[in-house]
Amino acid sequence: MDSKNLVPGDIVIISSGNNIPCDLIIFKSEDLKVNNSSLTGESGDILLDPGIEPAENIFESKNVAFFGTTCTNGSG
Repeated sequence: MDSKNLVPGDIVIISSGNNIPCDLIIFKSEDLKVNNSSLTGESGDILLDPGIEPAENIFESKNVAFFGTTCTNGSG
């Protein structure tokens, strides 16, 4: 499905190698890592886990994947 057809409330399944098609809240994952270098310039992968308490700053939350980033490991 093209990202232009996604609407709020859709459930998106991502896995290693996928580009993140829109901003997502992760509610289930297995060793899910993303690379946010296109946003932050940091080259390291970030582990996303819905069990981690959300941060006050959404950009530091470990349960959010952002449009334009890449899933480098696992699934969610």
